[in-house]
Amino acid sequence: MNIRIEKLSEKNFKDYESLTCRQAHGGCYCSFWHQKWTSMADWEKCQKETPEKNRQLVFEKVRSGFHVGVLVYQDSDLIAWLSVGPLPEFYWTWKRVALIGEAAKDIAGITCFTITEKFRGQGLQSKILETLKSYGKEQGWKKIEGYPFDASAIEKHKQDVLWPGITKGFEQAGFSKIAPHWLSAPEWERSIYSVDV
Repeated sequence: MNIRIEKLSEKNFKDYESLTCRQAHGGCYCSFWHQKWTSMADWEKCQKETPEKNRQLVFEKVRSGFHVGVLVYQDSDLIAWLSVGPLPEFYWTWKRVALIGEAAKDIAGITCFTITEKFRGQGLQSKILETLKSYGKEQGWKKIEGYPFDASAIEKHKQDVLWPGITKGFEQAGFSKIAPHWLSAPEWERSIYSVDV
């Protein structure tokens, strides 16, 4: 399989929109990670009532040169979107950045992992992550982190907690579990997986 990774840009933004605007209550545009929210209710209201705000926020970050994420293609087919970039470029990772300090600028975090419906169930996560490691090395990243929910949380919440990827896919791509996620909680257990690039 010929997998190609492209950094999100103005040029491929339409492909990005096709994977991130079709949420049940409007458009998330994977913008959650770049904003401060006082509650999940506020976030859900924003998706439903002002999705264009989410789109514009991400578009402006792209135009400003932030590494918002990557699109993954197989030949001409769009197969996935990954919200991934250096940890300091995401508001949502501030606790992780505070913990590891200066080293955070060389570590990329995967905050969301979305595979198109056509390509789901084919075991592509590990193949995409293998390709992402090579891409990350080219970007100058020293490590990549993923934040999947543990099996216990998936058993309880099913499809609702698959959006960061699954542990098996990270393990197959050589990632190792290094610590509990900073927001891990009873009923919502999750972990930090890491790999050197």
